Amino acid sequence: MMRAYKKNVTGSVRPRPNKDNIRYFDVTIELGRNPYTGKRERIPFRVDTTDREEAEAFLTLKKAEYIQGDLIMPNNMTVEDLMKEYLEYVKAQRSPATGRDYAEKTATYIIPEFGKMKLQKLEKGKIQQTYNRWRNVKSPASDKPLRAESIRHINRIFKAALNYAIEMEYIKKNPTNGVRIGKDLTNNRLEVYTTDEIKELKSAVKGTDMELSVALLFDCVMRRGELLGLAFEDIDFEKNIVKIRHSWVESEDSKKPVLKDCKTDGSYREMVVSEETMRLLKRQKVYCKTICLREGKPFTGKQRVICKEDGNPFLPKSYTSKWNKTLKKYGLRHIKLHGTRHSAISWFLSQGVPLHIVQARAGHQDPKITLSAYSHVAKDDASRVADLLDSTLFSAVNE
Repeated sequence: MMRAYKKNVTGSVRPRPNKDNIRYFDVTIELGRNPYTGKRERIPFRVDTTDREEAEAFLTLKKAEYIQGDLIMPNNMTVEDLMKEYLEYVKAQRSPATGRDYAEKTATYIIPEFGKMKLQKLEKGKIQQTYNRWRNVKSPASDKPLRAESIRHINRIFKAALNYAIEMEYIKKNPTNGVRIGKDLTNNRLEVYTTDEIKELKSAVKGTDMELSVALLFDCVMRRGELLGLAFEDIDFEKNIVKIRHSWVESEDSKKPVLKDCKTDGSYREMVVSEETMRLLKRQKVYCKTICLREGKPFTGKQRVICKEDGNPFLPKSYTSKWNKTLKKYGLRHIKLHGTRHSAISWFLSQGVPLHIVQARAGHQDPKITLSAYSHVAKDDASRVADLLDSTLFSAVNE
């Protein structure tokens, strides 16, 4: 708060417990008397040093910060206090899945290591030492080291929380700035299906209740939530268009999913799909109407395309389990359900589909995301460039 009397600040430096046995210094900024209440106002600090000159330099710095209006008031907030407050903020601002991820990483890694520390005492060196230990020795969750990418994700959460603390004026600087994590030496390429494996998958599920799901996942490059949130009213059967408008995601208690708007503006999209996918959608519509007739319910178009035998939508986690069981049943190589999205984009790019079209179909807001996430496709197809030069350009010149 700006005060008319703030430029009259003084201060004191007192050794503790006494001048003959100094362990730290009490540093106090004296603001004078409040003109409205008549009470003396002070701002106390503790400086963990035995050097009086260092304590006096600290006092000079804090008086200057106060006069300039840059002083962060001392508080007893711990890192655990901050993370609890920040997670509530995330819960209100981000998706339930993000909230759960942040809460899990916080409880497993950040709180056990830093939770009891005073927020204003948290230093970059402590964070760096901790990350080094996680990287080379063991992590709080196991006796094995963490991958660099895992530490980088934890650090993103921690850095965001500390940036929030700066905005709330709990601290002045973010101690995670400049922390080094390094890189994994392992291959971080995306796990995707090859063209032959995609054909094998589609052949294996042909005629089963997974046939439409696989068609939509690859044709529309869907996320799990988008697949499970798709309703018949989102489909234009005349123009062969599928509209992605919602996502069926788990709520905070993970037992009651909610239908939410798409993750980003770019996720809202319309796409023309193949005749085969439309054939399966029309068949599914007839099947859904049969369920409604059997259950004595009207068909409104709001029913989910991908549903259980009673017409109700799947729980997101149970559908992932269904995917895993399907792969095991048919002896197919296991990749995550989200890997079908990677596989579809990889296949489109490998077939020469223009980047901006792939980007739009995937619902990426920025084509750089598509390029950075799927750049391995270009490496796999590098030989195609050489083959193209030999077959079309160089061969003609040599004739």
